[in-house]
Amino acid sequence: MTALGQLARADVLFLNWRDPSHPQAGGAEAYCYEIARRFADAGAQITLFSARHPGSAPYTEADGVRILRAGGTFGVYAAAARHLMRHRHAYDAVVDFQNGIPFFSPLFTPHWTADICVIHHIHQHQFDMRFHWPLNTLGRVLEKQCSKLVYRGRPMVVVSPSTREGTRRDLGFGNPIYIVPNGSPRPCTVQGARSPTPAITVVSRLVPQKRVDLLIRAVPELMRLLPDIHVDICGDGSEGARLRELASRLDADGVVDFHGHVSDERRGELLARAWLTVVPSVAEGWGLTVIEANGVGTPAVAFDVPGLRDAIRHRHNGWLLPPDSNLAQGVAAALRELRDSAARERMADRCRAWSAGFSWEESAERLAAVVVEEMRRIRRHRRSRRRPSDLTVVTRFRAADGDAMEHAISRSLRQTDAWSRQGNAFRLLLHGCDEVRALSALRRLGVRGPALTLASRQDILVSGKEAAA
Repeated sequence: MTALGQLARADVLFLNWRDPSHPQAGGAEAYCYEIARRFADAGAQITLFSARHPGSAPYTEADGVRILRAGGTFGVYAAAARHLMRHRHAYDAVVDFQNGIPFFSPLFTPHWTADICVIHHIHQHQFDMRFHWPLNTLGRVLEKQCSKLVYRGRPMVVVSPSTREGTRRDLGFGNPIYIVPNGSPRPCTVQGARSPTPAITVVSRLVPQKRVDLLIRAVPELMRLLPDIHVDICGDGSEGARLRELASRLDADGVVDFHGHVSDERRGELLARAWLTVVPSVAEGWGLTVIEANGVGTPAVAFDVPGLRDAIRHRHNGWLLPPDSNLAQGVAAALRELRDSAARERMADRCRAWSAGFSWEESAERLAAVVVEEMRRIRRHRRSRRRPSDLTVVTRFRAADGDAMEHAISRSLRQTDAWSRQGNAFRLLLHGCDEVRALSALRRLGVRGPALTLASRQDILVSGKEAAA
């Protein structure tokens, strides 16, 4: 049975700063909701608790997900704590999404509740971009020291290898960490022809850490190098007015179009028409806009920074630039490579293949596996035999009796391990163990002398499948 199937009739609470209806909702909200509604489709009773925003109702229901809203931007944390204390016996599991500051759910739930913390990216170096002292220091302490204490020993979920590295390095967490990447947004079915001239489409919240200003500042140089270039920017935010003024000051009004919030269809059309998308962020947890653009055959240019170095495979589905490089030169070089229509089509095919390796169904299954495994651990009242490790081992072997081996794998391996089968040939990804522990696990299955290798970043991201060529 799938992990999602094992969650049928379980009561699960999702805690997220915002819900998808929030005006500032972004990739974190998409991640939370897409997985929550797939949990609900599998038969779980799902409640999503988030901040209430102007014009929103305190209670709604959609796609089988019960959405509760209370508190404001920061008051939501106290409101969530009150909800957990009032309903502390109502939930089998709590999935706590940390958007800089977690909800500290283990403080308000009984010991038999499975608490899982999901981290999109590390904010230690970003608090200064939004807050002044002492709030910036308080944010760092809450994200690091307080979180480390409250979630000690509990499983953490991250969206990319970069976030896992940051969780270890910057936060110092020794918890078991599982990677559950974003799914791939469904490609827009209404797509126009690719632009005959160089075109860039950017989809982003217009906030400081996204650094869209770097692209606008690069436009004058791009205009000199590529006079027929055009840039479309979709999205809005606190930096919107300043960015429009900057474009006007640089005489780029006729080259840069600001579209504000657009429909999914319009966004898909603009991405499909573009030769490139550009993501100049200081860092990301993943790179959902990269995968969205890849889904319609559009490659990406970004700096080689956390998250984006996971979403982009250099010269495969885009280009990674050194963090201190000239953005205009990097974008211009990519556009020159795409001048040839055949080159654009080859790149588009690779982009679509990479994007197709991700799905919300697979992401929901992987997060469900972590929830189920933690619920089992709590019921057993003992720790896993595997110590927390960031290694993943890949092995392939053939079994004399494929059906018997499938039954043994289903019973013996952890829910969070991944495997696939073609006839009597099996491929396993054993998460959180080195080669020695992998051999021990395989001996319990009766497998002798298998070939073992450590998994690559691509193996881990598309767990259970062959990484896209």
